[in-house]
Amino acid sequence: MPRSSYEPSKHTAWVVPAVLVACTSVSILSTDLYTPSLPHLPRLLASDIEIVQLTVSLNLAAYAIAQLFHGPLADRFGRRRLLLIGMTGFLVASLICATALTIGGLLVGRVVQGLFASVPSVVVILIIRDLFDRNNAVRIMGYYGMAVGVTPAIGPVVGGYIHVLAGWRVNFVLLAVLAAVAFLLVYRFLPETGKRDHGAIHPGKIAHSYLTLLRRPAYLRYLLPLAMMFGSFFAFVTDGPFLLIDRFGIATQDYGLYYGVLVIAFILGGLTVTRMAARIAADRLVQMALFFAFLGSVVLVAPLLAYKESLAAILSGMTFLSFGIGLILASGPTCLLDGTGNGSNGAAAGLVGSLQLAAASLAGLLVGSFHDGSAWPLTLTIAGFTGIGIVGYFGLRSPRQV
Repeated sequence: MPRSSYEPSKHTAWVVPAVLVACTSVSILSTDLYTPSLPHLPRLLASDIEIVQLTVSLNLAAYAIAQLFHGPLADRFGRRRLLLIGMTGFLVASLICATALTIGGLLVGRVVQGLFASVPSVVVILIIRDLFDRNNAVRIMGYYGMAVGVTPAIGPVVGGYIHVLAGWRVNFVLLAVLAAVAFLLVYRFLPETGKRDHGAIHPGKIAHSYLTLLRRPAYLRYLLPLAMMFGSFFAFVTDGPFLLIDRFGIATQDYGLYYGVLVIAFILGGLTVTRMAARIAADRLVQMALFFAFLGSVVLVAPLLAYKESLAAILSGMTFLSFGIGLILASGPTCLLDGTGNGSNGAAAGLVGSLQLAAASLAGLLVGSFHDGSAWPLTLTIAGFTGIGIVGYFGLRSPRQV
């Protein structure tokens, strides 16, 4: 897609990133805000752990599938319009969740929520790439990642106290209110940064775009680690509350404090990118991210092989992994979009977002299916996912990159 003619002025340069952060933060909160309530929902909704965990994994599956359509839709109808629709649908879905009387009703609401919550994850990358060259895009993604990273740190803390003081439903009421605020911010402040492609949603063109991308090693070598590392973290999002609260006896309202350590590591990864983007190539930052992912996997696996399960090892390993994720989510998307050749950026952003959430959903299903109360399902899932990402990145290098 041709670059937009929109040029941010000094007066408005901070406004667009701030609006993007607001929209994405609301989206992220849909997962993190109610996670402290997960261990309690089987009793409150007369269900069991495996079904309750589906409220995470099915939400992520819907989030993933929808992104395949959001990219072409953003190219066809514009970034701003799609964000407005996304925030409206998210608001309605949050109210469905808040008023659900059964686990089935909550599952329906979470699926609908995932369909609309996925809009910002596609549109944000496109807007940043519309407005900035490669080096500045990496730098802006780093700042954006740090700002958005605060949300997962705050979400479980706030959600835990809301659960204790007012009940789990109020978390979804809060999401509906925040979605309304995000809608107003987009309507008032966000300009249209892209030029519309009237053929972008033609089924044949969409299929051709995705098939072309899946045949491009330059695109796939960044797609795999971006998807796998993202998915590995969501294994913890799904199983972490059960492991820390049920296995290690962490209080529900304190779970967010432990989760916050991982988010701080993620933020530090983004900060590292903003400081180093002008001096180190984005590809080198991706390699640094893979190193920390490998290190985190080793720290997680080693104690279990010695028949020693500890909270310290889990938090340490997840901290290394989270730092690596902060690095790659800031540096990887720009490298990935530059690997599309003449392909559609909308399709490229939609595909990586979709596969990231597909990996996250699969990770959630795996740890849920093999849940035995121990750290083994979480550890093996993370090690396997990060391993695939590392092998994919180095295996798909062109000869001149070796």
